[in-house]
Amino acid sequence: MRIDPQNPVPANTSTSRITDAQSGTARSSSLGAASEPNDTVQLSSGQATVRQLVSQLAQVPDIRTQQVSALQAEIQSGKFNRSNDQVAGAITAQLLVPNSTG
Repeated sequence: MRIDPQNPVPANTSTSRITDAQSGTARSSSLGAASEPNDTVQLSSGQATVRQLVSQLAQVPDIRTQQVSALQAEIQSGKFNRSNDQVAGAITAQLLVPNSTG
C-alpha cells in the first residue's frame, strides 16, 4: 500500500471499519450507508509476540557489569594479557554468532 499526499481524499470517507484479528469482530467508527465500501484493517497475531520481545529486550542490561568488573580487576592487577590472535578470534566469533555471551 502506498500513501501519496498528492492524491485527493474521496468525499465518502465518513465510514471506516476496524477488524480485530483476535475476535474477528468489526467496529464502525461512524455510521454511513450500508452500500458504501469500507476500509478494513487486520492486525496480525504476531504483533503481540513482537511487543513481548521488545519488553523482554528492554530488561536486558546494555553493560554486563560482572564481566566488566572482572576485566577491570585483571587490568588493575596487571594480569590482563591477550594476544592479537585472541582478540581477533573473539571479535570474529562475536560477529559470526552475535547471540553468544562469551
